[in-house]
Amino acid sequence: MFRCRVERQVLKEAQQIAQEMGTSASELVRIFLKALVKRRQLPFTPSAETEEDEVAGPVARRQALLDYLSEN
Repeated sequence: MFRCRVERQVLKEAQQIAQEMGTSASELVRIFLKALVKRRQLPFTPSAETEEDEVAGPVARRQALLDYLSEN
């Protein structure tokens, strides 16, 4: 069992995005933690978002996650 505090609005949005992707926020956390353990580093490169990223970001993030999942 793992618990963490997340702002309600962030969790709500994450659950919606996960649902659009056909999965759950809980499953995405499990995927993240497994990738962290496997690689021993973050499974993504942290970066500051630009205005362009805000527009294209959600689609790009979903595609990147789907690409990652298809590799494993």
